[in-house]
Amino acid sequence: MDEIHFLQIQRPVGQGGFHTGSLLWRAFPQRLAPVITGPQFFNWAYDCGSDQLSALATQIEEVRSVRFDVLFLSHLDSDHVVGLDQLLLTASGVDQLVLPYLGDDDWALHLSAAVSDGRLFGSLVDLAADPAGWFGARGVGRVVYIEAGDDNEDSGEAIDGPDRVDPDSHMPEGDDEDLTRVGDDRLPPETKWSRPPRAIHQGDRSSGRAQVDLLGRGAVAAVRVNGKTLNWVLSPFAFKPPAQKMLLFKQQLEHHFGAGRTAKDYAEAARSAVGRRSLRACYDAVWRTHNLHSMALYAGPATVPSGKLRNTAWHGRFVRRMVQPGWVSTGDFDASVQVRRDALLRYYSTYAPMVGQLGLPHHGSDLSFNSALLHAFPDLSCAIAAVGVNSHGHPGLGVQTAVAAWPSIEFVRVDEFASSVYRIGGPVL
Repeated sequence: MDEIHFLQIQRPVGQGGFHTGSLLWRAFPQRLAPVITGPQFFNWAYDCGSDQLSALATQIEEVRSVRFDVLFLSHLDSDHVVGLDQLLLTASGVDQLVLPYLGDDDWALHLSAAVSDGRLFGSLVDLAADPAGWFGARGVGRVVYIEAGDDNEDSGEAIDGPDRVDPDSHMPEGDDEDLTRVGDDRLPPETKWSRPPRAIHQGDRSSGRAQVDLLGRGAVAAVRVNGKTLNWVLSPFAFKPPAQKMLLFKQQLEHHFGAGRTAKDYAEAARSAVGRRSLRACYDAVWRTHNLHSMALYAGPATVPSGKLRNTAWHGRFVRRMVQPGWVSTGDFDASVQVRRDALLRYYSTYAPMVGQLGLPHHGSDLSFNSALLHAFPDLSCAIAAVGVNSHGHPGLGVQTAVAAWPSIEFVRVDEFASSVYRIGGPVL
C-alpha cells in the first residue's frame, strides 16, 4: 500500500501572499527545503503577489516547471496577484484556476478600485477584457468561478456548509518500484469537484482559450488517484460586496458609461486617462476601501484522521510536532464584519478540529481581525501573517496581543526574508 504525504508552504514573499501545497508518494524528503523539490504528483497554490517584487520573483523561480493542478486566487488586488503572469509563464501548466465569480460590474469594480488605489497594472486590464483568452494563452486549461454570498444574503440564516466528501478506506496500491513517480501503470491524479459545474464558456485549445465554468457554494475539490478518493480536500468559500452597494455602483457606471456595458468595455476605458477618471469617480462615489471580493481556502483532510498525528511544522529555528494538518487561508477576508465572520466560521466548522494553521486576514491587520477566529479552531497551532515592509502597520499590535494570549498558538510572521518560510508536512491518513 502506498503512503501519501502532504507538504504545505507559506512562501516568504513579503507584503502579499503565495502559498503552495503538494501531495507526494511514500518517499518523503527527509530534509524539507523551502522549495518544492522532488517528484510531486499533485500541486496547488493560493495567490501569487507581493509589494516586495524581488522576493516574489525568487519564490516563483523556485517553483519553475512545476505543474499546478489547481491555482486559487482569493481576489485581484495587486499584492495578491501581481506575480500571476510570471507564475503562469514559468510553471509547466495550470489545469484549473479558481476565483470568486466576477460579472461585468464586478470586473468594473476591481478596475476602478485599482485606479483609485494607484495600483492599476496592464495585466489586470487585459485579463478583465478577456479572461478566457488571457488565462488560456498562459497555459490554463479551465477557469472555475465560485459563487459567493454577501452580507445581506447570509444574515438571519445559515448557509449550507461544504459538500461532504467520503474518502476511500485505503490508499491506492502500487508496486515495489519507485513510488515517488506516477508511472505508466498509474493514472494521473485528478481534481474531482463534488458537484457538476455549469459551463459559461466552452474552451478552445486550438485558439488558446480556456474553458470557463461556474460552481455553486458548497463545491469541494477532492483529490483522486487511480479512481480512489484521498482523505484530502480543497474547499473554497467566497464573499462578494453587499448587493445595495453594488446597485449604487452600477448606477454610477450607467451614469458615466451608459447602460449595458461589458467587462471588455470597462477594460478598454481603463486604457485611457479619461476612462480611468470616470472609473475612479464611480468607485469614490460608493466606496472608501476595497476589500470587496475575497475567497478563503481550506486545504486538509476531508474527515478527522484516525491514529496518532505525525505532522511537523518548521519556522525559522523552531520545530513543532504533532500539528494538525489542515490550513485555512483567508486572503483579505474582513473578519471584523460579524455577518461575514460568522458565515466563514460556520462554513468551516466541519473542518475546525483539523485546522492547525490559520492565515490571518489582510496580512494580520487589526481592522480585519476578531479573536473569534482563534476560538473557532480548538487545535490551532500557528496564526500566520503574510507581511512585509508596508505603511499600514501590518501586522497589527492588537492581533499579535490576541494571539500571544493563547499559549498554545504561535504567532508566525512570514515576510520577505527566506529564513521566515513556514512549512508543515506529514502523512495523509
